[in-house]
Amino acid sequence: MYRNLVLFRNELKNNKMPKYKMEGIVSEMLISRDIFKKNSEIKNFLNYVFDLDYKDYVMKSRTLIVARTVKTIHNSEETEYNLYKKKLMVFTSKAIEDWKDREGSKENRNEFNGWINNRK
Repeated sequence: MYRNLVLFRNELKNNKMPKYKMEGIVSEMLISRDIFKKNSEIKNFLNYVFDLDYKDYVMKSRTLIVARTVKTIHNSEETEYNLYKKKLMVFTSKAIEDWKDREGSKENRNEFNGWINNRK
């Protein structure tokens, strides 16, 4: 998923990115269990990037969340769309940094564990 996040961030850097690309990026991010393990984690993302707050029955289904969010992106004005794009780029950059930290700590832990196991 790290590679996908980097690709998403690079796409979001384009000035003239069509709406269908952003819709695809958001859809893939929302469906991914690597980024959002629980549906409750999606709520903060939607609130931060799109200023959206869905009812509980929508938040129980990722497909409903994706459908409503894609509809919001599709119907957005140019100024709203650019704001969404900027916020999404900030979110993906933060997710990449978190992913690096998580993977880096796993690698360090594994090396350390191997060193300890070899000493016995």
